[in-house]
Amino acid sequence: MNYRSTNRRLQLATRIHYALLRDIGQGIDVGRLLKHPLYARDVLLVCDACSGHDLRRLATAFRGVSMSDAMGGSASDASGFGASQSWPASLASMPPDSVPVD
Repeated sequence: MNYRSTNRRLQLATRIHYALLRDIGQGIDVGRLLKHPLYARDVLLVCDACSGHDLRRLATAFRGVSMSDAMGGSASDASGFGASQSWPASLASMPPDSVPVD
């Protein structure tokens, strides 16, 4: 993961936090969104379910940056971690309508 994409993910996560706070009155843990894929999946699904286009657009952008990080990671990354430490591809490829509804 390079510095530019890490910065972009942080920027998007912060914007998601404030947009959710504004729209539904509940923010998120930005650090947790960046580090925990299952939490990120849940937050992004909430964004997808919101009626405004802003949250949907932010969720799509966050998935895109995270997916490009996972695909572009290499062992010579500045952090010293390879692609195995990056975002899981399954998160970005999961469409919101694939979640079963009881």
